[in-house]
Amino acid sequence: CPTNPMQRISPDEWGVTGAQLDILVAKVVKAFTGDRENPNVHEVVREIIKPSCLASHVSWAILMNPSGRKCNTFVSHTWTENFLALVEDLRQRFPDFATRVFWICFTANPQTWPKEKLKQMIGGAPHLSPFSKAIDNCETFVVARNTSKNMYLRLWCVAELVFAQHRRKNIEVIGNMPHHTEKDGRILMVDATCSDPEDQVILDAIIKLAPETFAQLISQVVAARAGSTVPG
Repeated sequence: CPTNPMQRISPDEWGVTGAQLDILVAKVVKAFTGDRENPNVHEVVREIIKPSCLASHVSWAILMNPSGRKCNTFVSHTWTENFLALVEDLRQRFPDFATRVFWICFTANPQTWPKEKLKQMIGGAPHLSPFSKAIDNCETFVVARNTSKNMYLRLWCVAELVFAQHRRKNIEVIGNMPHHTEKDGRILMVDATCSDPEDQVILDAIIKLAPETFAQLISQVVAARAGSTVPG
């Protein structure tokens, strides 16, 4: 739709503040009770974000900020993680959490758009995608690890780290990795996958162009202590 604000607001302005994440937290705590406590991002998107954004066809970020909000912190993560733990890790890492403006894919991208339209927005060239543009313009790049899955078995997470290294971003590491997870960046680069076969081909090509030091960077990020900074 040509009048959709997502098409006129720059991707680096699809940000949410920590205070706006807390609005989402309150909705999640109310909706997910009993055996459904501590949902992952997939569940939060399906049951909270999509219904909230369905009428406007915008992202959660633009629902909260109709004119956009320029982000300063890019968060790389996986959807299998515990949503509440992700927010708490960000809160603990940044004293200015409430006012800091985060770019997180599930709040930034319009989750109600049809798959093909969303794919068109992301584009056939990931280095021109909203992810890449946001990384380019954010001062801080955060890797939000989680104990449910090694995030570097996901190609998009690997590609985001490639973009960050290319821009010489320092890597702020939060969260913990699963126990007994693979730590060798060379193996993770080969084993990483994504759900879309076309994206797999494109992202594989990008990763193959990464410098020789990239595998070492993955290994460093996987092994780093939570709360530490890894030079980009």
